[in-house]
Amino acid sequence: FILIIIGDIISIEVIHMMKKRVTKNDEVKQKQEKEFDNKKLFFICFIIFSFVCASSLVYINFFVNKISFVNADLVDEVPVFQKYNYNKVTACYGNKLICKKIKVIRKGTININKVGTYTINYSASRGSEKKSINKKVKVIAPELSVEADFNNVCPNGKISNATYSALDNYDGDISKNIESKIEGNKIIYRVEDSSGNTTKKEFNININDNEKPSLILNGDKTIYLGVGSKYKEPGYAAVDNCDGTITDKVEVSNTVDTSKEGTYTLTYSVKDNFGNIQTEKRTIKVFKRNAYTPQGLSGKVIYLTFDDGPGAYTERLLNILQKYNVKVTFFVTGQNGKFNYLMKREHDEGHTVALHSYTHSYPKIYSSVESYMSDLTMVQNIVKEQTGIESKIIRFPGGSSNTVSRRYSNGIMSTLTKKVEELGYRYFDWNISSGDAGNTTSSSQIIKNVTYNLTSGNNNVVLMHDIKSYTVDAVESIIQYGLSNGYVFAPLTMESPVVHQKVNN
Repeated sequence: FILIIIGDIISIEVIHMMKKRVTKNDEVKQKQEKEFDNKKLFFICFIIFSFVCASSLVYINFFVNKISFVNADLVDEVPVFQKYNYNKVTACYGNKLICKKIKVIRKGTININKVGTYTINYSASRGSEKKSINKKVKVIAPELSVEADFNNVCPNGKISNATYSALDNYDGDISKNIESKIEGNKIIYRVEDSSGNTTKKEFNININDNEKPSLILNGDKTIYLGVGSKYKEPGYAAVDNCDGTITDKVEVSNTVDTSKEGTYTLTYSVKDNFGNIQTEKRTIKVFKRNAYTPQGLSGKVIYLTFDDGPGAYTERLLNILQKYNVKVTFFVTGQNGKFNYLMKREHDEGHTVALHSYTHSYPKIYSSVESYMSDLTMVQNIVKEQTGIESKIIRFPGGSSNTVSRRYSNGIMSTLTKKVEELGYRYFDWNISSGDAGNTTSSSQIIKNVTYNLTSGNNNVVLMHDIKSYTVDAVESIIQYGLSNGYVFAPLTMESPVVHQKVNN
């Protein structure tokens, strides 16, 4: 209607413009006036016609009574097994302004137990006027949802980081029923509920597998073995993003000859079904047992020393040392009397049983020279009782460089270091600390603290404590590292090169 009015306005404007174009020439003027009158008549008729059409449209839409259906132009979807409301469709008789509801007759039903599209006919009548419509109703299968990156699909259809879900109004979550298969360049997902209703979805895919399998070696990547021992494979595991577990496809090349000293490398490789290969290596170091002899020590020597024992973990430590024929030095105390019997085993198995302190009480032993010597004599007597020897090798509590002694007697360490040597003793400090005298409680850190600070051609005197379990746990790895790298483990003797720290009191 608005467009018709706009057209009429434009027509009037055109008439006005044409009128302006009339020339002054009378003959032409008469001719133009005649043409103008004809056109004027035409446009007047056009305006009248437009008005009649617009009025008719308004009348028909707003004032003429007819049968109208509500909710009839939609295609309904209803999940399988769910009740369908047939009464959605209603009818009325009237116009845009007033329309009274009338009776609707329905023909046809849907089977809510079976997926499919059904047609329901609705009809209504008013006097001689009748009208009917057909409405489509779709009974739909379970809802299937798939989210994935289809640009990288495994040859077997597996997709990394893909999420699938399927919900059925009757069975609930049926995601476990989802199946997939590849056909050409498409992947088809299918799910079926307990009544046999099926939903399918398909996607275009790009088959690609450029990811290597994951190959994990059990145990350490470096293994130490004594000559003559047996190598036991710690095992491995292989998993592929597409093929899943493929441990059975792992191949191991090279062998280990434990009858010969040397370094061996085992190579592990695995290939997935798309040809991607992953490899890992394990190093096996086969070493001879510790070959210590008192004579001719030179070059790469490690002196492991253990303070404050014997204690609850000393026997386990002795078993480890015996396994590798490693000899060490124990700086013992009188603190744990119930373990004193272990001093005899220490001595009998070739270790040096040296003197540390009877009380290990700083205020007492460093209060005077006499107090220190009395404490030293007491621990010396215990060692003689247990081993039959009179030990003359000592280590000051805190080392000769300690400054805590200054609290109790100024300058006492300068006096003691000279006096013990005058009396025929030899004192030893250390040049490598395991860290267990401080805050270190990690066996792996103790191993690093020792092995990272070993130097060839040096007398490596290592400070450790056999009263701490995590220290004893670290010893075997330290021994394995030392032996496989050409070191000899030796105990301190009266002939050993001394390691002294700077005296600070």
